[in-house]
Amino acid sequence: MLKVTLAGLACLHAAGTWAASADTFSEDVFLADLPLVSSASRLPQALDRAPAAVTVITREMIEASGFRQLPDVFRLVPGFQVSWVSGSIPTVTYQGLSSIYSRHVQVLVDGRSVYNPGYGSVQWRGIPLALDDIDRIEVVRGPNAPNDGANAVVASIHIFTRPAAATPGWTVAGTLGSTDIRDGLLRHAGAAGDWQWRATLNSRRDDWLDGRNDRARDHLLDARAEWRPNARDEVTFQAGGALGEWNGSTIDFTLSPAQTTDFSNAYVQARWQRTLSADSEWSLLFNHSHTQADETFPPLFGALSPDNLNYWFSRSALEFSMQARPLESLRTVWTVEARRDRARSPSLAGPGTHAGNMYRLSGSAEWSAAEDWVLHAGLMLEKHYYAGTRLSPRVAVNWLPAEGHALRVGASRAYRSPTILEQESDFALRLGGAVFDQILLSPYELEPERMDSVELGYLFHRGRLDLDVRLFHNRLDHIIDSDSSYVVTGEISPGITNIVFSNLYQARQAGIEYQLRWQTGNATWFTLAQSWVRTRADTSDLRRSAPSHSLSLLANHDFGAFTASLGYYTRGDMRWINYDDVPAHDRLDLRVARAFKWNGARAELALVGQSLLGDYLEIKGEGDPDVNPDRSFGPRGYVTLKLDL
Repeated sequence: MLKVTLAGLACLHAAGTWAASADTFSEDVFLADLPLVSSASRLPQALDRAPAAVTVITREMIEASGFRQLPDVFRLVPGFQVSWVSGSIPTVTYQGLSSIYSRHVQVLVDGRSVYNPGYGSVQWRGIPLALDDIDRIEVVRGPNAPNDGANAVVASIHIFTRPAAATPGWTVAGTLGSTDIRDGLLRHAGAAGDWQWRATLNSRRDDWLDGRNDRARDHLLDARAEWRPNARDEVTFQAGGALGEWNGSTIDFTLSPAQTTDFSNAYVQARWQRTLSADSEWSLLFNHSHTQADETFPPLFGALSPDNLNYWFSRSALEFSMQARPLESLRTVWTVEARRDRARSPSLAGPGTHAGNMYRLSGSAEWSAAEDWVLHAGLMLEKHYYAGTRLSPRVAVNWLPAEGHALRVGASRAYRSPTILEQESDFALRLGGAVFDQILLSPYELEPERMDSVELGYLFHRGRLDLDVRLFHNRLDHIIDSDSSYVVTGEISPGITNIVFSNLYQARQAGIEYQLRWQTGNATWFTLAQSWVRTRADTSDLRRSAPSHSLSLLANHDFGAFTASLGYYTRGDMRWINYDDVPAHDRLDLRVARAFKWNGARAELALVGQSLLGDYLEIKGEGDPDVNPDRSFGPRGYVTLKLDL
């Protein structure tokens, strides 16, 4: 802990020294306000009046980071762990307690959940979303079930894309680099009358990690149109799709290093929003998505091999939300939603299609009891096809004793519903009509996992200096894991790799984290985030699943002729559940960019170097190293040219 604290202070000192060369500090930097966020309660509110800790990742931060892939962006959030199982399977989680398929983080893009209800994960690389189309990201650190429902257990991520005509005209970009990096982007945006539109075509290719055949290709198309027929109404249409060709990829089982995946994902979405007054509006949202993965591998065990690990799932959702201010001191929002999930995977979950309906009724209220007090109450009543009917409450109180200072205390409860795979799994190797080995089975009616959390927050804001500190205590019960003591009857060769899902464990966590952003002048800014956590649990897998400490620093300076940014990321040793320990590592990234005019077009040339301190281990394989090797991230570089025509 001392080492990482000193590292944070050293980074802070270095960034401050760098900044001193830019502008002399003056009082005019204290004119900026805290950003407004909406993801914590569906009510737009300043950070110091929100009922939960929220990290805002801006467009500026995404560009300065030099990251090519969306998951890496969350290295900037205190307490987040990001790793790449292979070039096509990243994992993103908050404060551990997770396998490589984090099942406790809800992710929404423009209000549409991209959480996989079949397997309890987010296939980040398969989201039809170009990094360049993201406007901002709001990360709620802590349970957000009263707003986002089941699976918003430890955190929820809200991704907001740019308005349709935010970058009018044509944009062309290309990236070339080591590890076979080949990216291309083509976008057009425009407006006519009451309409605005944008269409983006993005292609990516790389061979991401050392020690694994994980070459991957992605192609995505995403479109957005906005219609404003009058001053009160706005209708937004969105549609997109992604295709992926991934080597060394699988859902959850590595049976061969030669496994491959053909992945597809498509969605449509429409939102109608009507403004009734300055403090009152309603919105109606519909979306539908369909995801399919064809998992193939060469024959391994002759007649015992399953044909494939293919799956598909779909989700349809309809949501109505109403925001109002019934009193000058009281703001409210209520939401009703219905969803239908469907999934099918004959090899993993038996024949037939598994389907279920989910219904939600939620509400939040913000009462400004006095000028320096804000009281929050939120409640989600949810009926889930596996979890049954559950209540997820949250209460929070914000006290603003003096200008620039705010204290927050809150308590909340959240649930994670069993996934379709956990509740319906039936994966066996068969010899003739007999079961040779039952690999996966779900013999029990599973209870949802439950998280109870309390937190204390402090926010300081002075112009362009923002500090957010969070102390928290979490209790996670009914954790679903594999029960190795279950005896499967009728097997010819029992007990090779039995995974029987059951509610087995509980865990407790206590921690502290902070994030700091400082714009020291017109030319320089930096963000610094650190986290410390202690986990107590029934198993060493859970206890080791969160690093005891982590740090991230992103600093950016405009030298006039060019802009440079530096990213430094470090975390303690940890373990992804069902894998071996991963040692602590440090990572240093550098980006240098120059903007210029070229034949009347706005152009930018950027050079990025990653992992400049050397190789580090992303994840340590388990068992046969030929099948499940260690995966390391080594130094690499790439150059990007972007033209706005």
